[in-house]
Amino acid sequence: MIRHIAFGCGVLSLLVLAAATIAGGMAYPGYDHLTQYISELGATGAPTSAGVSLAFIVSGALLTVFWLLCAVLFPRSLLSVIGFGLSALNGVGLVLGGVFRCDFECSTADLSPAALLHDVFGGIGYLCGIAGVFVVGFAARGWPQGRGLFGLSLICGIPAALAIWLIHPAFEWYGAAQRVVEIALAVWTMAVALRVRTSNRRPA
Repeated sequence: MIRHIAFGCGVLSLLVLAAATIAGGMAYPGYDHLTQYISELGATGAPTSAGVSLAFIVSGALLTVFWLLCAVLFPRSLLSVIGFGLSALNGVGLVLGGVFRCDFECSTADLSPAALLHDVFGGIGYLCGIAGVFVVGFAARGWPQGRGLFGLSLICGIPAALAIWLIHPAFEWYGAAQRVVEIALAVWTMAVALRVRTSNRRPA
């Protein structure tokens, strides 16, 4: 039962965030996924602000629950607990990113307190999520159901680790860089969710 709940939380989290990003981009006049932040869809004063911010909170909460349940469902070790904990913090960062919205168009001039918190929590969440990919992947080498996860952690984690430093207004395609991070984390989350579904190990 717990495996089904975990799998559902992981998949729903990805679907909610993807739907909000795609639908929000379509509803936001002139929005460009390659040159604008996802957070701009939920920014203060944006036409899609309320709906996208709510989606951030829901998606982040589901993601947090998913990774915490993974800590119970997979073989427990210091590495796995740290890795799943870091991954859960990515979900928490997404929740707080929805609670504290960035300023209109995510402007970096005269940041409001909410916008500053949005950037801090969002940035920490991304860093923790990427670190979690590597740590969980390393821990998975000793799991009966972990075959292939270490290699996938490198395939997902390395591009994300490289792209995160390009999520900055100084880089013209910072929106594309953010999508690289999001897609890498989504592929990793989906891969782990599928292992959760097919694993026969009972919760500890």
